[in-house]
Amino acid sequence: MVNRKINGQEIKKPKKKNKVIIVITIIIILLVILAFIGSYLFMYNKKSTIKYENEIKEIAKQNDMALIDYEEEVENNTTWTYEELESKLIDKNKLINGTKITIVINDEIFNEGDSYTFVIGETKIDIYLNKTYTYKIFKEETEVIENKKEIIITIKDTTAPILDGVKDQTITVGDTIDLLKGITAKDDVDGEVEVKIEGEVDTQKVGTYKVKVYAIDKSGNQVEQEMTITVKKKATTTKPSTGTTTTKPSTNNNTSTTCKYTSLLKKRGYSSKDADACEKDRQSVAVAQQIANEILAKGYTTDYEKVRDAAEAVASNYDYNTHIEEGYDYRTPYGVFIKHAASCAGCTRALILVLELMGFTNLTHANENEWTHQWVILEMDGKKGFADGQVGSVGFGCYFNDDTCTE
Repeated sequence: MVNRKINGQEIKKPKKKNKVIIVITIIIILLVILAFIGSYLFMYNKKSTIKYENEIKEIAKQNDMALIDYEEEVENNTTWTYEELESKLIDKNKLINGTKITIVINDEIFNEGDSYTFVIGETKIDIYLNKTYTYKIFKEETEVIENKKEIIITIKDTTAPILDGVKDQTITVGDTIDLLKGITAKDDVDGEVEVKIEGEVDTQKVGTYKVKVYAIDKSGNQVEQEMTITVKKKATTTKPSTGTTTTKPSTNNNTSTTCKYTSLLKKRGYSSKDADACEKDRQSVAVAQQIANEILAKGYTTDYEKVRDAAEAVASNYDYNTHIEEGYDYRTPYGVFIKHAASCAGCTRALILVLELMGFTNLTHANENEWTHQWVILEMDGKKGFADGQVGSVGFGCYFNDDTCTE
């Protein structure tokens, strides 16, 4: 290397060492710049990631709030459409727009337009909410946000079984009877259900007995109906003894041998053409008096109790199987008490006879001499009432097809 002189001084040329320092310095500066840029990009990515993660969490939280906690029991055989089920389990007002709904019932997809019928037991319903979320940091990204809820619905049974074949029956003293014969109970869940009877019938004693017929399914639902069993006297041709008769109607002092047809006999339904009307009336009065005496001996304190027993006693002497509407006897007390073959007219007159012997007055024969149902209208315990000697029914107020009656 040749040195040059300037103004007498020797100038030395730069060494290669200085060039290296310059290059290194430049590299360092570039690295610092790159580090700054990298740090900025890292912080930007981290900040953006946190922002979008929070947004994803908010979407998931919001959609989760749209899922309803359904805890009610559903009645057996209830049917829901897709729309009904969706409205009961999802609050769409809280749902993020664009969320896809998928409903699965017992592992099968439940689509729009479908319907589902619940049956006894439990039903599992899975609800999936899927929201597609798109975001961009350095490039566009897509994520599916899913919410899931499992709901177990319990199906209850509150429908009672249905009884069939329950009907009132009339038998004669001494007959045997199977109270459950012909009666069945069916349940929409359990099928055939056992039928039971509550109450007793004394087949050896005349009277009217009420028993309860009922059935209970496995869910405890009970159905019950009342059944009336009427035990009537056996038909007899023997004239009743008058030994227990204490009185006779004062208006009927005729004997069987010296008797004229009277207005009283006509009132009791006998015809002037019936030569034995007086004797038949005497026998009927004897039976009616015996019934009246037995009821009065019970010491009842209300009219209702007396009339009830009288109606039941008359009804026990009537037999639906021998209902007649011809001849002279069917419309008289004799047809009821002695022949046990009569109509509603005879039953009504027989009941009026018993009630008169018990001291009741102002008794009205409803629909007398008309071809329709007949009964007694009277006053009991200070109130208007009715008594039906054909079926043994007694009550207050209006009865049957009495168009003239007002409560």
